[in-house]
Amino acid sequence: MNMMTKSKQSILDRWQHDTRFRACPDGVDQIRHHDREAVRSVLAVAGEDLIRLLPQSREANHALNKIEEAIHWAHDAIDRHGEHGPKVSE
Repeated sequence: MNMMTKSKQSILDRWQHDTRFRACPDGVDQIRHHDREAVRSVLAVAGEDLIRLLPQSREANHALNKIEEAIHWAHDAIDRHGEHGPKVSE
């Protein structure tokens, strides 16, 4: 059994707090919110796996930062292009 150090557990707890589900605020497009939460959920699990698998290091921290960046850019794509991607003129 792989026991996690207190430090790693603290990192995992913070990651789970930062990537937790967020309820849809009033007035927000529910489809886009759902898509954003789906992205957050998938990438949050990837981050949790990295925290458990990688030794604590600058490189591991950099990998988590890149996942956060991926969440940001995916949310921007959803917000800008909606559920079906960019409109193509015919």
